[in-house]
Amino acid sequence: MQRRDFLQAGLGLLAGEAAAGQAPAPQPAPAAKKLKVDAYSRHLQWLRTADEVAEAVVEMGFDGVDLTVRPYPGHVDPQKVAEDLPPFVNTIRKHGLQVITMTCPITDADSPNAEKILATASSLGLTHYWWGTFRYEQGKPVMAQLDALKPRVEKLAALNAKYKMKAMYHTYSGAGTVGAAVWDFLYVLRNFDPAHVSFHYDIGHMTNAGGNGTWALNLRAAGPYIGGISAKDSVIEKDLRVNGGGPYTAEMAAKAPAGRGPEGMGGRGGPGGPGRGGPVAAAGFPNWRVRQVPLGTGMDDLKQFGAILKEIDFNGPTEVQAEYPNGGAQNAQDKITLPREQVLGAMKRDLLALREAFAPSGLL
Repeated sequence: MQRRDFLQAGLGLLAGEAAAGQAPAPQPAPAAKKLKVDAYSRHLQWLRTADEVAEAVVEMGFDGVDLTVRPYPGHVDPQKVAEDLPPFVNTIRKHGLQVITMTCPITDADSPNAEKILATASSLGLTHYWWGTFRYEQGKPVMAQLDALKPRVEKLAALNAKYKMKAMYHTYSGAGTVGAAVWDFLYVLRNFDPAHVSFHYDIGHMTNAGGNGTWALNLRAAGPYIGGISAKDSVIEKDLRVNGGGPYTAEMAAKAPAGRGPEGMGGRGGPGGPGRGGPVAAAGFPNWRVRQVPLGTGMDDLKQFGAILKEIDFNGPTEVQAEYPNGGAQNAQDKITLPREQVLGAMKRDLLALREAFAPSGLL
């Protein structure tokens, strides 16, 4: 049968069904596109070559790499991005891995090397990058500070449009961090195209910042602006600091030193700054601390997270962060103190936990 005859026969069948009062047979819905999960190269900075990084990522079963474009021990020096990023990315891709995301020190369009980083990344087919972070000045009106951010975001959005890149603002917990409430920075972002500026929604931080299910409301509210996600887990526990044996008395509790302050405070200066990976004082509760744990063993409701991501039709970069003690890998060190197989095995278990949690939603 000729193609023309086949098409005419098909049209005749539909016409016959319509004449007989029958609805055409429903067509199967296209299969939902599965998410690909990146390993965060910040946890692999003890591996220095692109081949070493790629081999570890393949061994763990991840689909790609979120590459650190940061000063040493980052994998690519921002000042040498034009020379060093292309061979690093191309080598990783030769192992069958995707590289569409990078983590780099861009807060504004005027950040050092910002345009060179974006131009080089765009030329290689990267499409997303971590962005941030803005801090509140304590004692000043909040809304006025948010309004003051709009011109800065507008300028960065224009630069992203030029290079077809999407900035993903990483969400941290902590009273001094813009975006910890999500609604505050959404007030800024809603003026701009989510194709160019968005959130990088960290479920670990947002569980801490949005207790009693508030994180889920925030995620739904920001839906069109969720550019990417990261998964890590933690618990909040009593921080009993005792020297020596014996019972813990009220007097000892009164003398116990306060924690280091809420995570995200103290001049972190963007993603991956000092202080990550260890326990920190829970915001507003100096005798409690946030302790990072392997994915799926803490407070995160990962199944609900996956269900809401499907609900908002999320299909962006996805990664796992392993910030619990793991031989120095959690703190972006260039050397590890545990066997290679133990460090990679821990991160592989995180990936398996995410796949199990997201399976009911069909995302992975």
